[in-house]
Amino acid sequence: MSATTHGLGCGVVLGLVIVLFLQQVGSLDLSDLVPALEYLIVGALIGGILGALIGWALGRAYLSHQAASEATAPSK
Repeated sequence: MSATTHGLGCGVVLGLVIVLFLQQVGSLDLSDLVPALEYLIVGALIGGILGALIGWALGRAYLSHQAASEATAPSK
């Protein structure tokens, strides 16, 4: 599994959690089915996209750091 996939999964969960949290504090009304599903789907999509972008960036940074440390490692 890549860093992008991990970020996507975490972002979807966090997007759903944020929507449910906003409902708990009274910012959103999830009492009707269709608007509730729209809020949840939009939250999951936005969270997934942001999570995937963050995971992709962190994965690229990690791989470039690994390549740099392997290039400078002393050989035996």
